[in-house]
Amino acid sequence: MSEDRERDYTEELVNKYEQMLANKQSLYFDIEEFEEIIDFYCDINKFHKALRVIQYAYTLFHENTQMLLREGQILSAIGHLNKALAKMKVLEKMESTNEEVLLTMSSIYSQQREHNKSIELLKRALALGNPEYENDIYLEIALEYENLDRFDKAIEILHEALKKNAENETLLYELAFCYDVSDRHAESLEYYEMFIEKFPFSFPAWYNKANALQRLGEFDEAVESYDYCIAIQDDFTPAYYNKAHTLFKMERYQDAIHVFEETYTYEQPQSPLYCHIGECFEKLNEPDKAIFYYKKSIQTDENFADAYLGLGLMCDMQENTLEGIQYIERATELEPDNPDYQLFLVELLKKLDRWDEAEAITESLISRFPENEDVWLDHSDLFFEKGEVKKAIQILNEGWKKCPQSSELGYRKVAYLMETGDTKEAEELLFRVFLHNPEGMEDLVEYYPEVTLLSLYTELINQRILIREELKQHKKRGN
Repeated sequence: MSEDRERDYTEELVNKYEQMLANKQSLYFDIEEFEEIIDFYCDINKFHKALRVIQYAYTLFHENTQMLLREGQILSAIGHLNKALAKMKVLEKMESTNEEVLLTMSSIYSQQREHNKSIELLKRALALGNPEYENDIYLEIALEYENLDRFDKAIEILHEALKKNAENETLLYELAFCYDVSDRHAESLEYYEMFIEKFPFSFPAWYNKANALQRLGEFDEAVESYDYCIAIQDDFTPAYYNKAHTLFKMERYQDAIHVFEETYTYEQPQSPLYCHIGECFEKLNEPDKAIFYYKKSIQTDENFADAYLGLGLMCDMQENTLEGIQYIERATELEPDNPDYQLFLVELLKKLDRWDEAEAITESLISRFPENEDVWLDHSDLFFEKGEVKKAIQILNEGWKKCPQSSELGYRKVAYLMETGDTKEAEELLFRVFLHNPEGMEDLVEYYPEVTLLSLYTELINQRILIREELKQHKKRGN
């Protein structure tokens, strides 16, 4: 039956049913016709009407289990979980080997956050060995383990599933997600390299391998893997986007722009794409072109906050700080819970000596985002720039109570201590934070170059160089 004829048939059935209700009649419909009417109401989210159809169907087919299943599924969909579960438990006793029953019960338990019970039912359904449901069941089991933060078990079940169906793209992407959120990038790379040896033309495998390489900082190899993915599936736009982002990290901004533009062939450019291109031109120090693309981004979506931020920063770069403030204020209106936008606004307000406004913003941010170290850094920096160094140190001490693991706050306090002439305490603190996070020294030097005058600074840098050389030699011997 064609789609048009099927639609006409369904509409005739629904009209017949609704006329029956209007005329208070009792007409006969077979089970398949009831199913059509129920599906119609569910498709337009009129679930209560669908339940009424089921109640009428019971009067004609009071022992039909299909209607009981549909009732349970609809009750679950509208959030009546306990009622739905009660129906399904009755049905389970009648049809304990019905996959749909087990899967529906599993879904209800999942919504009730009874994930272990959900997994138990899914495994029972999987054991029935119906290939029609197998891939979906494996995926659902993995998702339930993810809900329990058992990514190790999710990875294990997805490996098992892919041994049976290596061509299932959804399973491949879900596996990559599990590796990613559990920071097992090296394992992810190893798995997809092994997978590619068996299935060299699997574009999702090349894509996931490239993502793993990017997260491991192997940018050249990541770009090469994205190219393999694109060669196999040239319209797979996520590979273009991630390749472009990788090139951006490599500071190959012109190449990134070219790759972003390649996607025009396959899909209509959206606001984020124009914004990314604008950011590339910003890095290339071509503000006019950057502004053009930021504005193009806003024309595509007038509520895209990142584009307003970029536009504001470009105006500031062109010494139109007042106009830049207006754009960044618009970004903060669109995303009031993003502290980064507000911190950029603070920087521009400081340039115009609007210190009271800047301080009011950082004070508000501290109360709203007390565990955000950048908020404490910027708030203390306001007082440091005004010459109130002791007040700046006091703010950092308060921030450290909220962010006790923050080496950045420690490095900043080193700068403030040096400014007050307390060199001894500055060196003691520098030694402690350097041991915790040696990379943070570069940010400190950028913020407060005078730190290089400390004798301890030279010792620590030389020690770091020595350690790096030893690691290189160890790596060479290992190879």
